[in-house]
Amino acid sequence: MKYSRSIVSLALLAGLGIGMAHAQSEGGSDSGGAPAFSEISKDGKSIKRSDVPKDNEALKQLRAHFPEADANHDGKVDKGEYDAYVNKNSQPQQQR
Repeated sequence: MKYSRSIVSLALLAGLGIGMAHAQSEGGSDSGGAPAFSEISKDGKSIKRSDVPKDNEALKQLRAHFPEADANHDGKVDKGEYDAYVNKNSQPQQQR
């Protein structure tokens, strides 16, 4: 009987951990694992190519094609441009 509380506690913690992992994997958008704009932007308004982390696999395409993401060609990517680029590239490619 003295182990029953421990088992219940462990089961509860495991359930919470699974729920948190599921919530994180679902995320708020279809960003394909890319971090939120607010995590990259230093001023909260835009990012420069140098602000994009080199070690993030999901952002390698953004670093490589930064001018494509910069729709208004001002040298910076704002939140709308970032979201549009990340969401466009995270959708499965349609076969032609």
